[in-house]
Amino acid sequence: MKHVYVAHPLMAPHRDGIEQNRRNASKWVAWAAHQGVAPMAMWIVLSGEWAETPENRERGLQIDEAQVGNCDEIWLCGGRVSSGMERERERARQRGIPVVDLTHLGAFPPACALCEEWIPADGAIGTCGRCIAERQ
Repeated sequence: MKHVYVAHPLMAPHRDGIEQNRRNASKWVAWAAHQGVAPMAMWIVLSGEWAETPENRERGLQIDEAQVGNCDEIWLCGGRVSSGMERERERARQRGIPVVDLTHLGAFPPACALCEEWIPADGAIGTCGRCIAERQ
């Protein structure tokens, strides 16, 4: 199974925004697992447990860079590339690890417009497993 580091924006002006970004990132991690990969995103856990300080942010990014080095790919998710994601992407490029930019898909993982089940990034309306089964 392919190991994929899931990169997503975290920082926001207020703690509520950071928590929302963590929830959105968790959806991307679940979506990635649904695509058949083993997602890695320890930063979601650490950012929920550690106080938001410059020292903890730097330590967290160092951990993230180490995780990126142990993955087969890095996926950029969440609608934009943050400064932390740029650092993770650069680490991947330095190591020759493929970078998949999914930011064009927006803030949330793609879902079937008919039933809201997650679909592949290149999927279309009605292409999820549930809708295909119902048409057979």
